[in-house]
Amino acid sequence: MAMLQYVHTLMNGGSAPDEQGPALAARMRWNALNRAFGDERLARWTWHRHANQVHVPVALIAAAGVAPLTMADEQVVFDIPALLDATLQFCEPAGNA
Repeated sequence: MAMLQYVHTLMNGGSAPDEQGPALAARMRWNALNRAFGDERLARWTWHRHANQVHVPVALIAAAGVAPLTMADEQVVFDIPALLDATLQFCEPAGNA
């Protein structure tokens, strides 16, 4: 929930909350998600309408709130396969079963 509040505040022109507790965790996850967009494995989940905009499904944002983080090159990053697995958990089934 903290990540959604953090993102909502930033998207509505607010400033980032104090860097403590949940706000710090949300910022770390948000930054890790931004780094994950550079991974080719996420290309199928995002699309560009304009050069400076990336559209991301809500399932991917939700997954970023629960997927495990790890360290790489002294940065907090997502384990991309785990992030994609979590994304699928938030997607609605397609078609008729």
